[in-house]
Amino acid sequence: MRLIPPRPPWLDVAVSGALAIAAVLEALTSTETSFTAVDMLAAAATVVPIAWRRVWPLGVVAAELLIVAAFAPVAHNFESGYAFFAMLVVCYSVANNAPLRDAVIGAALVTTFVLVGFAIDPNRGGAGDYLFTGVLFGGAWTLGYLIRKRGEEAQLLKEQAAGLERRRADDAQRAVLAERGRIARELHDVIAHSLSVMVVQTGVVRRRLRHDRPEDSELLAEVEQTGRGAIGELRRLLGILRADDESLSLAPQPGLDRLPPLLEQMREAGLAVEMTVEGTPSPLPAGMELATYRIVQESLTNALRHGGQGARAQVAIRWNGTAVELEVHDDGKGTTPLGAGTGHGLIGMRERAALYDGVLEAGPHENGGFHVRAILPLTGSER
Repeated sequence: MRLIPPRPPWLDVAVSGALAIAAVLEALTSTETSFTAVDMLAAAATVVPIAWRRVWPLGVVAAELLIVAAFAPVAHNFESGYAFFAMLVVCYSVANNAPLRDAVIGAALVTTFVLVGFAIDPNRGGAGDYLFTGVLFGGAWTLGYLIRKRGEEAQLLKEQAAGLERRRADDAQRAVLAERGRIARELHDVIAHSLSVMVVQTGVVRRRLRHDRPEDSELLAEVEQTGRGAIGELRRLLGILRADDESLSLAPQPGLDRLPPLLEQMREAGLAVEMTVEGTPSPLPAGMELATYRIVQESLTNALRHGGQGARAQVAIRWNGTAVELEVHDDGKGTTPLGAGTGHGLIGMRERAALYDGVLEAGPHENGGFHVRAILPLTGSER
């Protein structure tokens, strides 16, 4: 059991002090009664507990009523205005700060106290007294309860918003990891395919060597054996990134040469799409070619899904010697942003662009539709 009371909030100390000042002013301005030492003690005992109205709301209600009742026979506190306001404050406070059960008990205590006080006071007890007192104390309790409920609802909304924000951040992080895993799986296939080609070409060269150069033949045999071992290690090392129903494919991943068939598929699905190429194309690493293909593919898929009936799309590929620029613009009426669905398309495109030191911009176009623009530097390297 705690013997030392906790420090009360400064605001409640100020409320208690204000009631004390009101008690002094009431005594100094009264012409009917004198302010005796007992009255001073009763006033102090009445206002001091107010400082703990939020720390011990129900206890302060009980203390206030007991103090007023105890000093009523020897002091004038029962008729005083400061005691009346003190009881209003504790009635409000118990509804605003205590659990509902304690708040109801506090209201019952105040009601019983007032009824008993009216019953033993021959000058009170009329219908007007009951109505006036009931409106004041009932209003104070109701106001405290409503403000408390409003605060609880605001806190609940705040916690729900924080929870939604945490879930959104977690979902975004999981989406990033999923897209990185997808990109890694595709690059796995690119690397495995490249190694397979190198091993095959090395074997061809080794078999074409003249028999009078056994050292070179042995060296190429070691290269071929090392390459085959690297393919096996790559399968074991990166196989964990692959889903259970996926298998390693040694076929090359799609690149820019697969864009015309992709556009034809989109047209058959109902999206009118055209493509223009500006500048002189430059050779790209297999991984970067895959990235460019996926960015265009995801942009067109989004246009087909959200553009609406009759939407048209334009694909532009620009080569300027230092970078390749991809631009996809549709005139559809869809407003759903890329990545809003389960595919997390925008996240995947940004991850692919960032992988090659590129940038990607996506959003509604000022003239309508959706616009995607990616710039991949030709000096970018796979990391």
